[in-house]
Amino acid sequence: MLGSNHFFVVLPDTEVGPEVARLPALAADLRTIRYPSGRPWMVGRWRDEEMLAVHTGDRGLAIVGTFGADRAALLAQARALHDLDALTTLHRRWAGSYHLIGSVHGYTRVQGTAYGVRRVYHTEIGGTVIAADRAAVLARLTGADVNRSALATRLMLPTPYPLNLLPSWHGVTPVPPGHYLLMGDRAGAPLHRRWHRPPEPGLPGSHGAGRVRAELATAVALRAEPGGVVGTDFSGGHDSTSVAFLASRHLPPKDLVAVTAVDDARTSADARWARRAAAHLPGVRHEVLDGARLPKFYEDVFDGEDRFDAPSATVTVRNRITATARCAREFGARTLLTGFGGDLLFLGLPAHYHSLLLRRPLLSWQRLRGYRALFSWKWKDTLRALVDRRDFATALASVDPRNTEAMTYRTVRLDWLYPPRLPAWITEEAIGLIERELTAADGTAPLGPTRGRHIELAALDIAAEDFAVLDDLTRRAGIPAAAPYLDDHVVDAALSVRVEDRTSPFAYKGLLTEAMRGILPEEMTERETKSGSANAPSLRRQRARLATIWDDSALGALELIDPERVRALCATPDAKDMADNGLDTTLACEAWARTALPERVLPG
Repeated sequence: MLGSNHFFVVLPDTEVGPEVARLPALAADLRTIRYPSGRPWMVGRWRDEEMLAVHTGDRGLAIVGTFGADRAALLAQARALHDLDALTTLHRRWAGSYHLIGSVHGYTRVQGTAYGVRRVYHTEIGGTVIAADRAAVLARLTGADVNRSALATRLMLPTPYPLNLLPSWHGVTPVPPGHYLLMGDRAGAPLHRRWHRPPEPGLPGSHGAGRVRAELATAVALRAEPGGVVGTDFSGGHDSTSVAFLASRHLPPKDLVAVTAVDDARTSADARWARRAAAHLPGVRHEVLDGARLPKFYEDVFDGEDRFDAPSATVTVRNRITATARCAREFGARTLLTGFGGDLLFLGLPAHYHSLLLRRPLLSWQRLRGYRALFSWKWKDTLRALVDRRDFATALASVDPRNTEAMTYRTVRLDWLYPPRLPAWITEEAIGLIERELTAADGTAPLGPTRGRHIELAALDIAAEDFAVLDDLTRRAGIPAAAPYLDDHVVDAALSVRVEDRTSPFAYKGLLTEAMRGILPEEMTERETKSGSANAPSLRRQRARLATIWDDSALGALELIDPERVRALCATPDAKDMADNGLDTTLACEAWARTALPERVLPG
């Protein structure tokens, strides 16, 4: 069985489609949408409200996810659909987070979101291209082998672009975010074509705040329509609190449940700020999960039901995520709103000023001095970074796959990428695989023209991938999760604002604060800190159990890590090699590999 609790597979309107749909893995307990010919078009699992599909003649149009379109609007667009380029226009028209699938004259276009929250993958069965929104589904359909090279690169922290885009399985090809897949009986080989480019950052802050406000309000409204309870992950920070207050504008107080998850509600800054925010939402249920009600870090990292498309360190907090979702579900919530992605849009990156320094030297120098003071950068390191004018290709070529030193708070972060760290237990075999992929990536263009833009786009892509795992986990607990900040229209609105109006060491999330003026209580904008994760005590408490999990390590079997070395270090969690979440990426890869190894469901 495929195991994934939500997915769709897109099939061609040929004789191969019914053959694939009759495979036992696709025939059990799944939903089907058909072409006018009667052949299956899409097969999978989805909620009623997450799928709309229409056909008129030989033209078909489907939208999957969270969207502002209704059946009448979709049918009208299908009738006017003369070529598949029109899907780009539809994306600009409809807010939300969704896939668009169009079929015209034997061609099919499958399009995810611009920034990777909803992705597209494809493979071949019997020489015919099929597509899906989940790589894990296609891998299980075909019995694909794990790509050891891709898995080795995921042991890096962080995995640098473009290595993070390597396919997790051989034969299952990812479509890059911002591109669509063209397939079908008349299309020949599958094609990837770009349909979206990030906006130029030209809007002044005053105009940009208004656009962010409008797009974020629309994104939240799509998930908070009256007619049922909505849950919100309520940390007391700017991001989640803004989402909760926007949702409260559409729902009666009894239909909003705010859940705050903290280790100790008596001492937690998050709990303190969440209570202050909840005081401005009379009638809204505020639940605080702490102590025995909240699982600890590293509990039950592994779960045989996982069907993730790539490794994610989210598994180290899986029980905390599901506890939050279950709490909201207990009070009838139909979805869980989160502030996921807000940091990436509104905290800002010092690296933006590496490029801006040439155009606005005085302002940039002032801001860089602010960052230097904020992060305690050494002057010599700061100046060395500022005079470094390497291009992206040179920076990528300088990555050291043997580096085991973690970045610190004082690391100057003005380069094209953060220096990846490898765990001390990585094998020579894995290092060799990484070196080969770095060589193969030579000549890759950056995601943006400047260091700051490249880093934030790469970070958005990784965050989108992590959110997909979070959503999988909350769905297993009974409700889907939502990340309004990662909706394409919201991201575009934020990225369209001038760098100097979005990124500053002297204003904590200034653009979001301005956007939420009049919606968020003034006192809630006074918070200028973000709580960290208290996972170190859990690592010490669970060192004995963590040490035993490497006895039958999947990564060890793949010759990517030395199980004996990591076992020994788990027994001494205060060791230097375990600092700065050094174990998390390995746990993420181990958890993924245990459920990703081939399990062939095709006959023969």
